[in-house]
Amino acid sequence: MINKLFNSKSTKGPSRRFVALAGGIAALSLSAFSLSAVSAQAADDPIVMKLSHAYPTVTQHHKNVLWFKEQVEKRTDGRLVVDVFPASQLMPITQEFNGMLSGQIDAAYNLNTIAATLDPLWGVLELPFLFDITTTDQTHLREFVQSENGGGALKASMKAKGITVVAIAPTDYVGAMINKKRAIKTMADFDGMKIRIPGGKYLSQSIKALGASSIAMAYAEFSTAIVQGTVDGTVTGVLFTYDNKIPIDYLSDVPLWYAGLPMAISNRFYDKLPEDIQQVLLEVGAELEVMGFADTEKNVGDALSKIGSEMGVQVEASIAEEERAKMVEATQPVIAAFIKDNAGGQGLVDEANRLRK
Repeated sequence: MINKLFNSKSTKGPSRRFVALAGGIAALSLSAFSLSAVSAQAADDPIVMKLSHAYPTVTQHHKNVLWFKEQVEKRTDGRLVVDVFPASQLMPITQEFNGMLSGQIDAAYNLNTIAATLDPLWGVLELPFLFDITTTDQTHLREFVQSENGGGALKASMKAKGITVVAIAPTDYVGAMINKKRAIKTMADFDGMKIRIPGGKYLSQSIKALGASSIAMAYAEFSTAIVQGTVDGTVTGVLFTYDNKIPIDYLSDVPLWYAGLPMAISNRFYDKLPEDIQQVLLEVGAELEVMGFADTEKNVGDALSKIGSEMGVQVEASIAEEERAKMVEATQPVIAAFIKDNAGGQGLVDEANRLRK
């Protein structure tokens, strides 16, 4: 066709059809060049998201963050870079939500007990014995997190407070009541215990209802406090206990709270991102939730065995049903208090009960 246009017998220059075609080709070439230039510029000058978390690099918490970083950067072709600051390099875990809201950091992989200080509805994840889960089966909690009236409601509530939660992803089974004093086999064994907690209004109430006293402190302080005898133990994760080789003598399975850890980004940062990058963050977050539960169910049982065999800890893998029933009854007022304190509390508890098999 081009040859016919060039070979036209007209002496008045290229035909109008040729000019139009050539113009169209030029426009397409310019458009392709422009898109390539924009893509190259985006890779050369990426958006940087500053992400903080409080945990050591040996923990599953950090491994989850590295996976999140890798996937986000890969799927955005480097247009969004995630700068990770582990082990409270930038600020204590208790300051991360304020840090996001003030612009000191853009994102954090935090704790639900800390999230509840900004949004009290997140206290549902520290209600005693609310979810029927074990070290190898977290189906009940997973279905709650992924339901519209469970995790969906928590994410929507936090969004209204300035934070976008792209995932509620566990890193552990946090029913490990560990201490240096005695094995927890009965409710009476809690008497006089000084138990460190990572914060949490309702977790504190549960510890008190069982006969012990709670002391809120960061893990960095706990590692020294337990050696010095300031506290007797803590309620924490099985994997965390093994990864950090925490110096304890006893571990009992008492599920007083749950690892619904928010991967959180400030609205200030998230809402300014291009829509396709927002979508990537949501997609990677959804996959992180699935991976978090799968990895926890896969790895906790093995870690529990190693805590006994390698660390010499006396492990009580389960509490007798009669004693568990006493603990459940003693802590029922904690659930009632949560419902009374929070307008949306009854709905969340109802959703958890609805999903119980």
